[in-house]
Amino acid sequence: REIRGDGWGVKIQFNPRRIVSSGARVDPETIRRRPCFLCPDHLPPEQQAILYRDDYLVLCNPMPIFPGHLTIAHRRHLPQSLPENMLTFLRLAVDFGPRMTLFYNGPRAGASAPDHLHFQAAPAGLMPVEKEILDPRKRTGARRRDGVEICRTAGLARGILVIEGKEEGNVAAAVGEVIGRLGRRATSDGEPLLNILCTRTGEGWRLILFPRLKLRPAAYFLEGEERLLISPGAVDMGGMIITPMEKDFLALDRERVLEIFREVAFDDAAVDALLDLL
Repeated sequence: REIRGDGWGVKIQFNPRRIVSSGARVDPETIRRRPCFLCPDHLPPEQQAILYRDDYLVLCNPMPIFPGHLTIAHRRHLPQSLPENMLTFLRLAVDFGPRMTLFYNGPRAGASAPDHLHFQAAPAGLMPVEKEILDPRKRTGARRRDGVEICRTAGLARGILVIEGKEEGNVAAAVGEVIGRLGRRATSDGEPLLNILCTRTGEGWRLILFPRLKLRPAAYFLEGEERLLISPGAVDMGGMIITPMEKDFLALDRERVLEIFREVAFDDAAVDALLDLL
C-alpha cells in the first residue's frame, strides 16, 4: 500500500516473517542470554557467505524486505557502532556500487542484533526518501565545508540530514561531527539514536541520516487491537514501513504514520537546530 501526505509519501509492506525482527526483545539481559544469530557458529546450516575484506561475511538476509536484501556481518562478535567503522561503511558503498544502498541501524534505533557489528544492503531507489531528497524544494539550510555539503530536508514528516561529498576522510569527519553533536544531546551513554542510508554517487557519496528520539512508538506497547507492532529502523525511516501483522498493514493511515514519525524522529526544527551547531 502507499500513503501520501503533503509533499511526502510512504509505502506499507505486509511482511509476516519480519515479526522476528519487529518483535525482538533488545534489552541488555535478553541480548546477553540469547545466542547471537549473526555469529558464524549460529548461522542457519544452509546459510552460505562471501568473505569481504577478510573481516566481514556477506549473507543473504533470511527475512528479506527487498529482492537482493543482504546483511554484511563482522566475523567477530563486536558491538554495533558506526563512528569507528565509518570508513568501512563508505568503502562498502564503493565496492557495492551505485546500484545498491547500504544502511545501518544504531544499537538502540532498530538493530535487532545490537551486540554484533553489521550493515545491510538493498537495490538503490526502492525507499521513497531516496527520490524525495533529490527534489531541491525539499532541501534547505545547506552548509559547506572541506568539500562536504550538509543540508536538512523540509516537509518530509520527519527531520532528515543529507550529507554529500567526494573525499572519503572529509565525509567520514562530517558524519562523525553530526554523531558527536547528537551524542551531546543524548540523555544516556552510548551511540546516539540514528539510522543512516549510504549510496555511491559517481566519485562521491550521499548519506541520508535520521536522528532518532526513541526506538519504538507508544502504540507498540499497547495491548489487543490497539497495538501496532511497528519497530522503525532505517528502512521504515526511509519510507518503507514494515508491518508483520496484517491488521496493522490495513490499519495504518496518514495520521498514524505521522504520529509514529513524531514520536520516534526529530522534526525539521530539531534538525535545523542541530545543523546550526555544525
